[in-house]
Amino acid sequence: MSYVKIEGGTKLEGELSLQGSKNGVLPILAACILCKGRVILKNCPDISDVRDILYTLSFAGVTSTFKEGCLDLDTTDAFPYRFGPELACKTRGGVLLLGACWGRFHEAGMAYPGGCVIGARPIDLHCRVFRQLGATLSEKPEGVFLCGCPEGGRVVLPYPSVGATENAVLAAVCAKGNTVIYGAAREPEVAELCRFLNRAGAKICGIGTSRIGIEGVRGLRGTEYTVSGDRIVAGTYLAAAAVTGGEVCLCGTRHVCMKGIAEYFGRMGNRIYREADRIVINAPKRLKAVPGIVTAPYPAFPTDMQSLTVAMLATAEGDSCVEETVFESRFGVVPELQRMGADIQRNGQSVYIRGMERLQGTTVTAMDLRSGAALVLAGLAAEGETCVDGYEYIARGYEDICGTMRRLGAKTVLAEEK
Repeated sequence: MSYVKIEGGTKLEGELSLQGSKNGVLPILAACILCKGRVILKNCPDISDVRDILYTLSFAGVTSTFKEGCLDLDTTDAFPYRFGPELACKTRGGVLLLGACWGRFHEAGMAYPGGCVIGARPIDLHCRVFRQLGATLSEKPEGVFLCGCPEGGRVVLPYPSVGATENAVLAAVCAKGNTVIYGAAREPEVAELCRFLNRAGAKICGIGTSRIGIEGVRGLRGTEYTVSGDRIVAGTYLAAAAVTGGEVCLCGTRHVCMKGIAEYFGRMGNRIYREADRIVINAPKRLKAVPGIVTAPYPAFPTDMQSLTVAMLATAEGDSCVEETVFESRFGVVPELQRMGADIQRNGQSVYIRGMERLQGTTVTAMDLRSGAALVLAGLAAEGETCVDGYEYIARGYEDICGTMRRLGAKTVLAEEK
């Protein structure tokens, strides 16, 4: 297995291009099932989650070529396929194939999905959506199976789940009649999916709001689309500059929404400004503590930035508090940071952080995608050498994180266990 080796203490400086959005492209890949023909996706991130979804799609007759950020898919000869546990467990994004396959083939089946272990991630809201759109659905120990023709209707979400909203959209675009989704998630990635579908011939309005209207169409066509930059990856590299007191410029950020992130970075003492297609951060020598950060659905502070922020505040001046309200098991990074000398106490769904001037390098283990990236940040801010095991988690969402960090001056290496 691979691990990341970091020699801390180097200020990050320089310029880099932002990769395409992981959470934006995964639902788009599912949506390609609905497009009868050829789909070209530009700025597609070369990450393991994308590769895993492409492998899964190949079992349903989807062919693809992927080179230098350009993904070319052909779904002309796609057919219904029941995805077993060996495919469903690869990535949480696979659950979106249920809505897409049902929307095109009027039948779909999948074992319960996998992904990072960050708490219970049931698909009850997804099943509720499918039933509201007329599905005959059965939940069995081996998975979820649905059939019948999707029928437009009133979909009500009791919680703004991103995945359930995306599955509702995927199932409704080719349904008979019109659909209105109430309580929809407003995350930028949901809006991106809707924009892609409209490009392919869907009729969706209310994009970016909690009330999405969809007029069902007979089918979608192939299209070409450029994936927006990844706002969480942008936050990661801005955070890397912040914990090292550096100055970094991110290019390719024109359509990247940093709402709910930039505000808190500013409260830590960073100067962040945007100009056209760039975001620039100028960090202080030492970050300031922030007493109250609460994760919540967009436009609030995103849960995907929580682990990274805890790592940042571990070396900030003063006492901070971070509360997690989205996932109940997303503090896996805390014991690993404590191994590095961080003064962090957990109480239920909150952590209290007393900032240290410096962490100490040691061997730590990533438990999920974002905790892995957070531990890399901690290694940048630590004295001595840090080794982060579990690189396979980090590779799910970051293109060559070690090489990218090196371009900014960091001493990072991807190594193999002896």
